[in-house]
Amino acid sequence: MSTQPTTYQIPVEDIDFSPNISSEAENFFQTDADIARMAARKGMVNFDKGQAIKVSSKVLDMCLGLRRSAFASSAAAAASANTTEEVSPAGEESNTMKAIVVEDKALVGATLFTAESGHVARKINLETGKTMKLFHGHTGPVTRVVVYQTHQGQERLVTGSWDKTIRVWDTESKTCLATLKGHTDFVKALAVRTIIVDNPEGGEKRKKIAHELFSASYDGTIMHWDLETFEEFRGGAGGPWKGHARGINDLCLTVEEDNEQKDDDAEEKEDHGKEYLYSAGSDGTIRKWDIERGQGRGGHCVHVFKHHETTVYRVIVEAGVEIWSTSADKTAQRLDLETKKVDTSLWHPDFVKSIALAGPYIVTGGRQESVRVWSVATGKLITEIKGHFDEVSSMVSLGTTLITGSLDNTVRRWSLKEQDLVPPAPKEEDPSVAALSLEGASETVVTKVEEKKANEERKPGMMTEEEERELAELMGSDNDD
Repeated sequence: MSTQPTTYQIPVEDIDFSPNISSEAENFFQTDADIARMAARKGMVNFDKGQAIKVSSKVLDMCLGLRRSAFASSAAAAASANTTEEVSPAGEESNTMKAIVVEDKALVGATLFTAESGHVARKINLETGKTMKLFHGHTGPVTRVVVYQTHQGQERLVTGSWDKTIRVWDTESKTCLATLKGHTDFVKALAVRTIIVDNPEGGEKRKKIAHELFSASYDGTIMHWDLETFEEFRGGAGGPWKGHARGINDLCLTVEEDNEQKDDDAEEKEDHGKEYLYSAGSDGTIRKWDIERGQGRGGHCVHVFKHHETTVYRVIVEAGVEIWSTSADKTAQRLDLETKKVDTSLWHPDFVKSIALAGPYIVTGGRQESVRVWSVATGKLITEIKGHFDEVSSMVSLGTTLITGSLDNTVRRWSLKEQDLVPPAPKEEDPSVAALSLEGASETVVTKVEEKKANEERKPGMMTEEEERELAELMGSDNDD
């Protein structure tokens, strides 16, 4: 009987991630670290951990669908069991799908949308793990998904893609209602803003709910769209919002006190309840935009945060008082908005690509495949969850369940109940790499750090080295429909 090559048994955390270029002809342009990582992943392949839901291509982003009632969800679940468009990439129902048991009541009636490298978005029933609908139309990988509810109560899906367009979908009929064009490079981030407007129909309801969309791209700009007319908001007055030196990876809307200094020509406003948009860029910065003052002026940036050394992938603003962000500098960091100083740094062995807040926990994932659960209060590592065998690209929390998506073509579910969070076992390892181990990280994550200068700026539109590798990886190995 043949045995598995020992190369495949290399623990991912032991891989040397230094950028040494391979001299072997068959691995031209790949670094030694890339080759070692690929070999390690071959020995990690599994579909039994985290009740894996297999999809046909790499999961690049996820968002939760609108909540349905338990009664409606049960009927829909029964219907979807007979009308599922795609059971699994292999065309057969996987054993892991059959094994899914809903232990978290928050999952009852819950749905999930995924953005995938196979040019599709997908709607999944989280009770059954089955695909409910597929949204075809983009001509490139779908990078971002977000949902909103119309004034009439319909669920709408918005997707952004590498084909430089944004599409708005009716999730019931799968009809593409509009294709928004304006960006000149990959669309990487979307955020929907809910507003109150005059109701032209009149009657008892003089006001109604409407929605606006912010989109961001590798072209370094933010665009503002009206989701009622599917046109640029207020006719695109002022043009795209510019400020980042390079591409933008994430957007976040928040309401907080207006503590920023006002310009002389700015209207006086109350010092609370003000809306801001935050953007995370490949130039290593996070920018804070005043939404109202920016409209018609090509954006109005009120502050630039430069606490990361290089590309910022994700940004979350919690309760208007703190920023959580992830970066290619191998950290997730918390910044106090009042002091504008970083008070917590969570160190990782490789790029940190995804993050979620889940009650008392902050959860992170990235290129090293594992998921890390940290205490928000102390910054200490609580546990490391292993199961994915490729980059953890996105995550959301629902009740006591964490849902993660990965470039390994799976969505997985993990319990965040206290009794299920098993601390990582201590390791014996070389002191020279102890700082990168989980044990070492758990002892040093809460640190005071000084603001650092961003890497040397490149011309807008140029990718960083890590983004070029990401592009090559996403384009190189899919067998998508």
